[in-house]
Amino acid sequence: MKAAIIVTLLLSSSTMASSPLSEELTAEQLDMVIQMSVNQMKADDEFTKMASCVNQSEAKVESVFREVMRACVEKHMLEEDDEKTTACLVSNFSEKLGVSAQKFTACSEQE
Repeated sequence: MKAAIIVTLLLSSSTMASSPLSEELTAEQLDMVIQMSVNQMKADDEFTKMASCVNQSEAKVESVFREVMRACVEKHMLEEDDEKTTACLVSNFSEKLGVSAQKFTACSEQE
C-alpha cells in the first residue's frame, strides 16, 4: 500500500493548491476531486487493505477518507504546505478510525 492513501490525498490537495483558481474552488469541484481519488483508491483496493489493517469496515474507511480529505484540503489548500497537510491527514484519519497515528502510518506503508 506504500502510503497510497496519503499520497493520493497529497496529490489531490497539491493539484488544487497549485491551480490559479484554487481560491475559487467550489464545493462541486472539491467533490469531483474527492470522488476521483475515491475511484482510484477503490481500483487499487486501498480501502480494503486499510480496513483490514485497522479492523474497520471498508465503508467506514471510505467515509472517513472523504471527511478527512475535505477538512484538510479546505483548511490547508491555499498554504501549499505539504507537511501541514500530511500532519492534518494522518492526525484526523487515525483519530476518526480510532487508531494511533503510528498504526495508521504503518498500515499506510504496507505493501
